[in-house]
Amino acid sequence: MYFYSDYELNREAFKADFKDCSDFLLREITVNGKRAFFCVMDGLVDSLQLAESVTKPILESRLEFADDEEHMNKIRQCVAGAVEINETDNFEDGYFLLMSGFLIFCLEGCGKALAFGVQGWNRRNTDEPTTEAMVKGAKECFVETLNDNKALLRKRLKTPDLKMKQLKAGKTAKTPVVLAYLSGTADSDTVKAIEEKIENIPLELVEDYGSIAAFIEGGPKSFFSCVGNTERPDVLVSKLLEGRVAVMVEGTPFVMYTPYLFTDNFSSLDDYNNPAYYSSFVRLLKYFSFFISLFLPAVYVAVGTYHQEIIPSTLLYIIASSEDTTPFSLLGEAVITHLLYEIMREAGLRLPKTVGHAVSIIGAIVIGEAMVSAGFVGEPMLVIVALTAISSYAVYPLYERIAVMRLVLIVIAGVSGIFGITVSFCVLLSNIFALGAYGVNYSAPLSPLNSSSLGDTLLRQSWKKLSKRRVRINSLGDSNDWN
Repeated sequence: MYFYSDYELNREAFKADFKDCSDFLLREITVNGKRAFFCVMDGLVDSLQLAESVTKPILESRLEFADDEEHMNKIRQCVAGAVEINETDNFEDGYFLLMSGFLIFCLEGCGKALAFGVQGWNRRNTDEPTTEAMVKGAKECFVETLNDNKALLRKRLKTPDLKMKQLKAGKTAKTPVVLAYLSGTADSDTVKAIEEKIENIPLELVEDYGSIAAFIEGGPKSFFSCVGNTERPDVLVSKLLEGRVAVMVEGTPFVMYTPYLFTDNFSSLDDYNNPAYYSSFVRLLKYFSFFISLFLPAVYVAVGTYHQEIIPSTLLYIIASSEDTTPFSLLGEAVITHLLYEIMREAGLRLPKTVGHAVSIIGAIVIGEAMVSAGFVGEPMLVIVALTAISSYAVYPLYERIAVMRLVLIVIAGVSGIFGITVSFCVLLSNIFALGAYGVNYSAPLSPLNSSSLGDTLLRQSWKKLSKRRVRINSLGDSNDWN
């Protein structure tokens, strides 16, 4: 609905729509003989900036004008001191700006309103990231305020090629969303496709980045995702330089980016601060940890149940003597132990920190000593679970996926042995190779093979060699999936 030319109708519309809203403030004034009103949302504006740059200059103005349109333009161009000034002719945009920390100014006889940027509210400092700890990286992270996140990104990418397009997501309550990309580096079709998906999200309210991610990613159903996330500005900058597109959502400290590759799960910013030989060693460790955390329990259950002949006799005797005192099969032990571990982990995450430490201690006592002493679980199984848990944290971006797939593989191994694990591995590979979005395969640059990008995949080359690479994300692979 558009603004009225009638002052009374505009004022009454604001008062009616914000009835019983105690944070809505409206003040009527007279400017150069014309009636007008300001309105703001209490708690979202900087009172000092509001008075010094907007209300005081307008109240003290002495202007000559031919009509109301010229009066409004002179206030905007010659009077107000605010840097950020928007003009709107409809209530929907006006309300969105009002609830984003803007001051709305309506003048008698004018069918539009001015919105002055005077935002100001309590915000969290850019502390050290909690989920992406780096030994030698920067100690700042994104926060819940969208403007602060844009500033952190702009501070690191000082180029006009960095575009940050403002969008709105949600039907009932519009959530500010920013689409960030490097013009000339990111694929224009990818930017356009993501923008259309964000604007057409069929949600009443976008509360967090996870609800948007489900609509951005494409491809077949999979445990894996073509949308990554980070809370580190330096990581996001490196992704944008590769031609990826980022999505920042108001109210969340995590920023999404796409296309996301399978190999991204095994690299970190520290890889580029350490010597190339050590970074390559760490990456190989992460790939090895991925296979251990995913397949080790299943292989142990399969071999111990169906293929005892391939186990060395000494080790077989240890396993057999341990399992002889437990009431459950290897399959039952593996499932129970992993479920208990996940329960304790979830409890430690959700409880207050002081209680969370107690849960960890109790869990170690219960599983590490009491269950073995009571004969519920064999000691070899606890060793397998411990190795699996430690290895899964080495590839933390894949933890949620590994936790579910591991239990599925354990059940398959207990039913069909090594044959079932082999078939599952082939299905998993097929799914990874089939997944893709926005013209890029999830398995790139390994499939299809891109030799120029292998120097920063399984191993990392020196900076002298990496500086000669000019690889962009959309040149790594060919995927026809744009859904």
